[in-house]
Amino acid sequence: MTFAKRILLLVFILQLGGLIPALALALAADEPLLSEQEVQSAMTRLVSVVEKKYIREDARQDTVELLNTAQQRGELNGPFSFGRLKIKLESLLYSVSQDSNFELHWRSGLNGSAMASDELPGTLQTQMLDGDIGYLAVDGDLFDTHWQAEIDKAMAFLAGSQAIVIDLRSAGMSSLPLSQHFLSHFMPEGQPLSMVTLAHQQRTPLLAQPVANPVRSDKPLFIVTSPFVAGSWEFVAFTLQQADRATIVGMPTIGLGYMTTVEQLSEHLSMVMAYAELQHPQTGDSWKYSGVIPDVQTDADQAMSVALELATEAL
Repeated sequence: MTFAKRILLLVFILQLGGLIPALALALAADEPLLSEQEVQSAMTRLVSVVEKKYIREDARQDTVELLNTAQQRGELNGPFSFGRLKIKLESLLYSVSQDSNFELHWRSGLNGSAMASDELPGTLQTQMLDGDIGYLAVDGDLFDTHWQAEIDKAMAFLAGSQAIVIDLRSAGMSSLPLSQHFLSHFMPEGQPLSMVTLAHQQRTPLLAQPVANPVRSDKPLFIVTSPFVAGSWEFVAFTLQQADRATIVGMPTIGLGYMTTVEQLSEHLSMVMAYAELQHPQTGDSWKYSGVIPDVQTDADQAMSVALELATEAL
């Protein structure tokens, strides 16, 4: 559960005790007010993107109707602090959809990127270990497109290895295009990686793309997981496992089957929401709910040493 979701849960508890006004005032302190015009414009945009892109067929129309009703009742009239609007909108969206993927973000920076207080700075760490075993650790959140170039650099560094261990235990969130690019280093160009289902039952295959430094198909590959691996990195681990391209070592992953996107609502606001579901292109299977089940199950703190032992044996 993210920090933002913990705050939202706390709000629900305090609301039951009649303490919500004090908390709302505390959250609003020192925050700039969003004008009524921007809030109304953001709501109109939110209704539009939910109608067009929200993946949940069973909840889409009810979500749209609830947002329209809230506007008609004047629940979002007047200026709002960001904290107050975040609590209001996320509470509304969760009440009808039971979907915790919805998160309102403040847009900041010259590029207007969505930022969250609990976003983790991303890093890629590479090493060449004994026996020419290449090591790649993914830490934090990787969203920006520049990470494709960083992945290419990491793969170029690992090109001389005899086996590769990829450590996802501290990986955060990522985007679907970045996951597609990552997988393209291990899968033949043009091979289907997944069948992607979008809103209104639109379906399209996701294919491996050409990359500069593809990894040889006979190079042993091991992926280390934990219960905190989620979303796009689950897609990576699941796809390589199903293709018999990698051995998964560690603990089952979290089981988030929906991919999320960030939609701009206004000058200062963006909304994260689920927009796609991925399934194996042949079997239709996915890691949703069950997570990616490791081939070799072991505690997360021991998984790295076990993966290194398996890589050494494979050589």
